[in-house]
Amino acid sequence: MKTTFTTVDLLAVVAELKQRVVGLRVAQIYDVDSKTYLIKLQKPEQKCVLLLESGSRVHTTEYEWPKSPAPSGFSMKLRKHLRNKRLEEVQQLGVDRVLDLKFGSQEAEHHIIVELYDRGNIVLTDSTYTILNILRPRKEGEEVRLAVHEKYPLDRARQARPTPSMEDLRAALSAAKENTTIKKVLIPMLELINLAFTGISESLNGHPY
Repeated sequence: MKTTFTTVDLLAVVAELKQRVVGLRVAQIYDVDSKTYLIKLQKPEQKCVLLLESGSRVHTTEYEWPKSPAPSGFSMKLRKHLRNKRLEEVQQLGVDRVLDLKFGSQEAEHHIIVELYDRGNIVLTDSTYTILNILRPRKEGEEVRLAVHEKYPLDRARQARPTPSMEDLRAALSAAKENTTIKKVLIPMLELINLAFTGISESLNGHPY
């Protein structure tokens, strides 16, 4: 299993999780270390363990991970709000490396948001996306503050650009400088390919976007 996900990896994981874990209830939550958490999900005929690693990956696992002998404060907060709730929905925010896991419904609804870029983050919110607990509080510029009681800024996730038309592609190729490769012209215009290359590059270089 890869230890750092690109956007393409996340697309594949979202599709898998929708098939395998949506509809299961949270039985227990454990911490492996300060950035890695296990959510044990089950229903009468099915059991599954979901691994969340801040900044790196989200996937089901059958490996027997070593669990911390005493649950951390973060794990205890997750247990308080999520235990016995059903995982209702899994979605990617925009085309970013951010996963939104929705547990429960209506007044009992809560979300875990897992950021898989840069240093990463895991955020617990209520139904209105007000932050109840956060692994790594921080500020982004003057306007975005990620902290308890603040709203999680859903709109900061990168959004998909419109698919270019054939006329757009022809115009870009016609305007390209001499000796510029076709790949260099087209990659910035083709969202999925561009994001895949961006994620791979970041994984190799260790730089956030």
